[in-house]
Amino acid sequence: MSRFRASFIHLCISAVLVAAVLGIILKVWYPEPLLEVAGAFPVVRLLVLVHLVIGPLLTLVVYLPGKAGLKFDLTVIGILQIAALFYGSYRLYDEKPDYLVFAIDRVEFLSSKQIDVSAMQFDGTDTERYAKLPQVFARPPENPEEHRRYLASLTTGQPDLERRAEYWEPWAAGAVAIRNRVKPIDEIEVSSDRERENIRLAIAEFGASHPNLGVLPIGGIQRDLGMLIDRDTLEILDMLDANPWPLDAS
Repeated sequence: MSRFRASFIHLCISAVLVAAVLGIILKVWYPEPLLEVAGAFPVVRLLVLVHLVIGPLLTLVVYLPGKAGLKFDLTVIGILQIAALFYGSYRLYDEKPDYLVFAIDRVEFLSSKQIDVSAMQFDGTDTERYAKLPQVFARPPENPEEHRRYLASLTTGQPDLERRAEYWEPWAAGAVAIRNRVKPIDEIEVSSDRERENIRLAIAEFGASHPNLGVLPIGGIQRDLGMLIDRDTLEILDMLDANPWPLDAS
């Protein structure tokens, strides 16, 4: 068997494995649009690169019929690929978003490892969902003494409001506070033609069925994105690729 045929067989086997793993990642752990929002795309890209490019390329380099130690070389390549697959998959599973949380003026996508789920005061399934995630509202403490204790806890390194499950409530319970922070889509201050076009496309797609469109900023991510929301019902519709913050605050 030639080295090119060996590399091609390696590519086919790797493609089957990667396709199976990607199916779980994209359909179960990171349904659209969570892959981009959670910043998981670079890990997925690395998995694909290792298995569909580097692995078969190494086989192409080392494979030589009758070569001493060929089995050992191929075994090492296979072990390294499998290890990379398990590590990447574990990392993606461990960091997958489990909750969509509104706090103060933005929404964040949080994994269970970032919060103490046992502190929740309500059944997390009893609320609206987006991309299979429970939507919750983090209400700042209203009792003056409790608010003082909360502020004091921040100085000792305790998590911010969005990560404090004891302050979470169902999405609908925060309707007034959320609605007050949803900016009408026509008030977004665009900084580029690309953002202007993305807003136009969002209005074209959702404007007829949701005439009162608005946008909430997404926090905790590397670039500025917004959540497209119906300002009347507070239904989350899609992700908006545009900076939702005022330009003078960017």
